[in-house]
Amino acid sequence: MLVMVWSVLLSVACTPVQTVPNVVVLNVGETVSHSTAQQFVSIASEVAWTIEVEYLAPEGVEGWCSFSQTEGEGNANVVMSFGKNTLEESRSLLLRVAFSRGLFVQESVEITFTQLSAGEILEQPTPKWLELPAFTADQQRYYFSKHMLASSGNTARSFSLLYDSDIYHSLWVAYPISKLHTPGGGSRKDDWGRMDPNIPSSKQVYLKSSFNSNYDRGHLCPAATRFHPNTTENCQLLSIPTNMSPQLSGLNQEKWAQIEGQVRSWGSGCDTLYVVTGAVFRTVGGNENISYAYGKSDSSKQVAVPNYYYKALLQRRGTEGNSTYQAMALWVPHKATSSEVSTSQFVITIDELEKRTGIDFFHNLDDATEQAVEQKVDYNFWRM
Repeated sequence: MLVMVWSVLLSVACTPVQTVPNVVVLNVGETVSHSTAQQFVSIASEVAWTIEVEYLAPEGVEGWCSFSQTEGEGNANVVMSFGKNTLEESRSLLLRVAFSRGLFVQESVEITFTQLSAGEILEQPTPKWLELPAFTADQQRYYFSKHMLASSGNTARSFSLLYDSDIYHSLWVAYPISKLHTPGGGSRKDDWGRMDPNIPSSKQVYLKSSFNSNYDRGHLCPAATRFHPNTTENCQLLSIPTNMSPQLSGLNQEKWAQIEGQVRSWGSGCDTLYVVTGAVFRTVGGNENISYAYGKSDSSKQVAVPNYYYKALLQRRGTEGNSTYQAMALWVPHKATSSEVSTSQFVITIDELEKRTGIDFFHNLDDATEQAVEQKVDYNFWRM
């Protein structure tokens, strides 16, 4: 009988285990600035897991990081919280996520996480994504913030932005539209109390309630571009204040809403549509007056109101390395505008948009393609 039991155990132990890789991603990054206070530890797994922490440096400095949960099973977004680093040097820890597949198979993923001191500058390579304009971020006034797609296990991008903390408004928000981003199903789900985790909260406006007067909380990256049947996180993240603009109801709920629907339609008809939605306060060489709004939940901060909005669009068809491109821009004055007004009257070339804004769009294209698509608009291609 003992021999029989041992034989059974041996046969079980020698049976090949079919495994799915366990993935751990820090959505903000493995190195953050001294002022970052929170990020997600995104775990993709089919099994039980536990989080362990070993504080590395400075020696004797411990307990400065906490987690919303330290054990679970299956996929999860664990909130990792840490206060401002007031030390004169960076501090670091070893984050270990241990996975258990039973008695005989265990594994772990280890990530070294570092929070810089106030005197250190966070330098990150700029992604070569086609939707990103050329920009410079200094982490003092101008902040670059990128957010990943929760429904992809945080391995694919959702949207990125360049935020001007002096005026509490993003200069642009850039994002792709494809079947990956909007597979169908799902609905809008807001989370108005959330802040952008990549930017100090003190430099943002709390928008639990809307803006004053007749301004809506206008999404720069629309919620409908991130509907997904399996997660609400894609939509909720779009409620952060860095993705909001004080937009007149007569534009936001009329022509702008119609334009957003048209852009989604163009995105569904190609492999990828790269979009930059921007706000312009003064054109190059212009002297437009700038007015200000405030959030009803945070009236101490004055948010600049755009004089114009734009959308820069780059459509790609075909496989990578064998693609064709078309581009155009929409330039929309910030005033109440009926949805019955023809979209064609807002169309300009990318070259013209660059003259008005001083921004270099779609610079990650090869030079010949960029020059060709930015100097003209094919109205037949865009069906207008």
